[in-house]
Amino acid sequence: MIDSDDRLRVVFADLRRAVDDVILKHQVTPAELTAVLGWAQRVADAGELGSLRVLFFKTVLRATEGITYAHPEKDGASSWDMGGSAYRPGAPILPTPAVLPMRPDEPGEPLIVSGTVRTTAGDPVPGAVLDIWQIDANDVYSGIDTSDFLPLHIPNDSSGIPRWNLRANVVAGPDGRYEFRTVMPGTETLGLDPGGPLGALTEALQTPGLRPRHIHTIVTADGCLPLTTQLYFDGDPLVDAAIEGPVPASAVRTTVVHDGHRTLHHDYVLRTR
Repeated sequence: MIDSDDRLRVVFADLRRAVDDVILKHQVTPAELTAVLGWAQRVADAGELGSLRVLFFKTVLRATEGITYAHPEKDGASSWDMGGSAYRPGAPILPTPAVLPMRPDEPGEPLIVSGTVRTTAGDPVPGAVLDIWQIDANDVYSGIDTSDFLPLHIPNDSSGIPRWNLRANVVAGPDGRYEFRTVMPGTETLGLDPGGPLGALTEALQTPGLRPRHIHTIVTADGCLPLTTQLYFDGDPLVDAAIEGPVPASAVRTTVVHDGHRTLHHDYVLRTR
């Protein structure tokens, strides 16, 4: 078993080599290195060290929580993506085809998502459960508030919104097919202070402190490894400018515009145990 000091030395050695390679490749000057250290000091002075996690936290989770779905290019499995702080267990259970719980006057463009849950071998997965949640068209998650996102300062006032709004467990049919009706999601901010050092970094990188439009899903089924993932939308400019890391191309889907609504097809591909 590797003790903490040994692990520190191993990880730091690799990190040092990676940083050295970047410095040599781009011929970073002493003045530029000093500027980076000064920026890090300003982050600390501004109390934004906790928010700095947005740069690398998804990668850390991919290497830990998401390890069972690593390297999806090898077998065609769906890509893993972080669940995030907005998840709440216990949403209503609905058979397919389902309509996510929503207000009678729910804002947003209607969207119908459908597809099949199958294994990497191509076999349909009957009775798979899709635990779905998303932000509404006004950029608010139901059932939570701003404090649930700490240390990030993401505004989220859900007062007056039903607890399970746009949240449900949709049960796929005997052929593995599913369908649910919802609305196009809004845009989630990362809560960065535009006047702070992290906000200045996103501006310099031309990367808004916003997340691409997305729908969260945890897919579970007997005999399969549970999958946590997110569904993104083609044509959203934020897909190519996500500050928390690149969006998997296989998770970006195209919607088809109809008279008064959109449709989207997406298959969830699970690995068996």
